[in-house]
Amino acid sequence: MLLPLIAALGSVSVTVTTPNPEGDMYVSICSQETFLSGGCEHGQYRAASAHDVFVFEDVTPGEWAVQVWRDPEGDGEMRTMAFGIPAEPVTISNDPPMNFGPPRFRDAAVTVDENGLEIELSIR
Repeated sequence: MLLPLIAALGSVSVTVTTPNPEGDMYVSICSQETFLSGGCEHGQYRAASAHDVFVFEDVTPGEWAVQVWRDPEGDGEMRTMAFGIPAEPVTISNDPPMNFGPPRFRDAAVTVDENGLEIELSIR
C-alpha cells in the first residue's frame, strides 16, 4: 500500500516596520485566487507598532503574496480613492509595480517551502 506524500507545512515570519505606528496593522498571506481580495487564507491584525513580527504557522508550500495594510483610524475599513486605489498605507511583497492598475500576483509572489519564509516589509 502506498501512502500519499504530504508536504511539510512551513512557518512564515513577516517583519513589518513603519515610521507611523498609528491605528492597526493588517498582514495577510494570499494565494493567487485570493490576492487583493480581502479573503486571504492567512491573516492577522493588531495595534500598529514601529517594529513588529507576525508569525503564521502551517502555511502550505507554494507561491504566495504577502499584503500589509495600516489602518490609521483603526476602524477596520479600507478607504479608497478613485478606481479603488487605496487611500491608506499598503505594501506588498516584492514591491510590485502599480503604475497603471493593481499589481499582478506573479510580481508579488514569494515561495514558501518546508523551511518556511522570513520576509521584511516597510510601510509608511
